[in-house]
Amino acid sequence: MNKICSILLLLPFISAFAPSGVAHNRNPSSALFSVADLKAAFELSPKTFLLDVREPNEWAEGHLALASPNPLSVLTSGTWMDRATGKFSPGSFPIDRATGVAIMPNKKVYIHCKMGGRAKQAGELLTQMGYQDVVVLEETFDELVAAEICDVVIGEVQDLTD
Repeated sequence: MNKICSILLLLPFISAFAPSGVAHNRNPSSALFSVADLKAAFELSPKTFLLDVREPNEWAEGHLALASPNPLSVLTSGTWMDRATGKFSPGSFPIDRATGVAIMPNKKVYIHCKMGGRAKQAGELLTQMGYQDVVVLEETFDELVAAEICDVVIGEVQDLTD
């Protein structure tokens, strides 16, 4: 009985070291990832999803042409339901700019922001929502621009499919 109680008391501490399901490209425990991998993903498939979780004013100042605008404030503002448990939680599904439809949870999703903090929060949210292959880009927006992943566009989003 004492062994069972000891194990139950240790479970929260053990689970704290379990992988979160979000890959970070500079984290040595994650799969190796580089900006070159992101470039290659776009070349292989135009359906590569790159979420820009910066706010609309930041997007208007300049954004990657291949990115979909999904501000963190919008991603965290809605409510979603876990189909397995029926539990409601805060969050909104990210939208694919090309189709105007929610990105399916089985698709690989790259996420970026200006400095990396909001991208990490969005990655954790998407993983909680059931997205299975989330890559949080730790490069700053300026570093991604310098890497020439794609063209940089200035201006607001006219509609989701602009």
